[in-house]
Amino acid sequence: SNGNPILASGASILTALSSIQNNTIALNNTVSSFRPGLAGLTEILPLLTASTTLLTTINTATSIASSSANLTDAEAISIAGATQSLALAVNSTLTNLIATKPEFDTLLVVSPVVLLNLKLEQEATDRFGDAVVEKVPVGLQGIAGLLLQPIDESFDEAIAVYE
Repeated sequence: SNGNPILASGASILTALSSIQNNTIALNNTVSSFRPGLAGLTEILPLLTASTTLLTTINTATSIASSSANLTDAEAISIAGATQSLALAVNSTLTNLIATKPEFDTLLVVSPVVLLNLKLEQEATDRFGDAVVEKVPVGLQGIAGLLLQPIDESFDEAIAVYE
């Protein structure tokens, strides 16, 4: 880090959360429109692209959160709301991925790739969550951790199905 880092703020973390949510919804839409065909790769590419974009967005969000100033109570509360909203999008997407697994299984390469991506995304999401919680006022850190739990549980459930 250089001499005077530009401190990110609650607003930039909110924007990052919003990007993660949009990319999560985009991945969900890609999963929904998946049709196993003969070509294989043609069907897999949009899925890989959406998944990779999501991973990149989460990692970018982690950098933003890490370089953020400590959050005020008000910022922490608005981020809590955005986190709950994101948790719903994640749950919906991962539930959809679980339901679509039989179709993915018809193309041998897809399910292992989905599993790998799920693991990478869960690790990235955990790092992002930790980075945000560090900036939350100490009195609210316990609640912040609880808000992240459903996201982690959704990942655990989907990963268990794909393993």
